[in-house]
Amino acid sequence: MSTAKSLTDEQIETIRQWAEDGAELSDIQQRLAGDLEVKVTYLETRFLLEDLKIELKPVEVPEPEKVEEPEADVAETPDEETLPGSELPADDEEVMVTVDTVLRPGALISGQATFSSGKTAAWWLDQAGRLGMDPSDPDFRPSDEQMRSFQMALQRTIQESGM
Repeated sequence: MSTAKSLTDEQIETIRQWAEDGAELSDIQQRLAGDLEVKVTYLETRFLLEDLKIELKPVEVPEPEKVEEPEADVAETPDEETLPGSELPADDEEVMVTVDTVLRPGALISGQATFSSGKTAAWWLDQAGRLGMDPSDPDFRPSDEQMRSFQMALQRTIQESGM
C-alpha cells in the first residue's frame, strides 16, 4: 500500500479512532494488519497517518515526584559506609578506576577500570548520563558485585577529582 486512497472511509475512521484512543504508531501498524488486513511497514504507517492528517496523541511521561529533604547538619549526616547499599567491596572485588586525560569522543568523562581479576575495561559517561563499558577481553562480563564495586570506585574517583 502506497497511498491512503486505497482505504475506505470506514477504515480511515477506524484508524482515526485508534489514534484518538491513544494508540501508538506500532499499535496502529499491528491493527492495520490484524483488523483491516492491510500489511504496511512502520514507515508506510507513518506516511499513511501523515497523508490522512491524523495526529497521534503525545505520550505523557509522568513527572517524578519531588521529595523535599530536610536540611541536615553536617554532624548529623551519616558516613557513607553506614548507608544501606554502600558497603565497601571486599578486597577480592576491589576495582581501580582511572580517568582519561584525553576524553573519548562524545563522552563527558572517560577512563579505564582494572578489576581484581586483572581484566580491564574502558568506561565512559555520555552526554545523556549513560554509562558505557568496553572490556578489553570480549568474553569478560563483570559480575553484579564487580559492577557495584566499579560504580562505587567511579563515584569516589569523580568526587576526588572535583568533577
